[in-house]
Amino acid sequence: MTRTSTTAVDYGQLFHQAPAGYIVAGTDGTILAANATMCAWTGIPEGGLDGTRLLDLMPVGDRLMYRTHAGPKLERDGHLAELSIELLGPDGQRRPVLLSVTRTVDGAEPRDLMIFFAAPERRRYERELASAHRRLEDAETDRAKLLQEAHHRALHDPLTGLPNRRHLEENLLAALASAGEQRNRVGVLFCDVNKFKQVNDTLGHAAGDQVLEHVALMLSQAVRGADTVTRYSGDEFVVLIPWLEHPAELEAVAGRVRSCLAGAVTIAGSELRLGMSVGQAETAVPADADPAAHKELAKALLLAADQDMYRVKTKMRGASGAG
Repeated sequence: MTRTSTTAVDYGQLFHQAPAGYIVAGTDGTILAANATMCAWTGIPEGGLDGTRLLDLMPVGDRLMYRTHAGPKLERDGHLAELSIELLGPDGQRRPVLLSVTRTVDGAEPRDLMIFFAAPERRRYERELASAHRRLEDAETDRAKLLQEAHHRALHDPLTGLPNRRHLEENLLAALASAGEQRNRVGVLFCDVNKFKQVNDTLGHAAGDQVLEHVALMLSQAVRGADTVTRYSGDEFVVLIPWLEHPAELEAVAGRVRSCLAGAVTIAGSELRLGMSVGQAETAVPADADPAAHKELAKALLLAADQDMYRVKTKMRGASGAG
């Protein structure tokens, strides 16, 4: 019993203290209850509106509009979303308001629950709401951008901007899965910059970074559009060739990669002639291979290309006598 009484008091406080005007009226327009805001707007003491007619609070023109527009709509739909009218205030002043009405059945008699929003305040609320919505959208856009940037940083090398080792692993597994479905082969080139340690030792690490940036650019220009160049680690780069229909394609890409550093480049005031040791490997993919088999194939393919790169480097050292 106490709980019901407390609830009734709370609703009464909400009704009378609301910043908008509230009226409960019969379907004939007789006011049964009006809140404090409504009384203040009309200049009538609290309780003084009870038993009066709603239409008496409006100018003549708005009374006609209410009869012809609001009345039939309430009868038909049971609600009125928004109607722009004026209320008569003290000394004949007019207050523009926006009226919303809902017809409910309370016991045996239907009632019209009316809310009057002061038009300027309503427009201000709408502007504030729109502004808050824009801020929310901007915050969500910023959040999405930050997430995208974080994802990009996680998958790319900060020095060269190339995909990193983790990105290569994802792309290689995807290429192997596609190759199993399409019955094509996948190739990998493992590239190591020759005599890179000498550059760091003689010109410094800043010069070494410039060399890596130059190599990354040259490699990216040497491969095909579908191929991916990755900075694997240090001065090692990997080229993923996701689609091979003929064995000669792998050698063709490898040839362009080997020759892409043929020209001289000036680094830290010194003219350098760079070169790379390039190992290569390729594999077919069984059509019934599952993700676990793809992972094993990826490891085997990278290892084979890495071993072939060391074979080439060892052969070059033996031929030149250089380190």
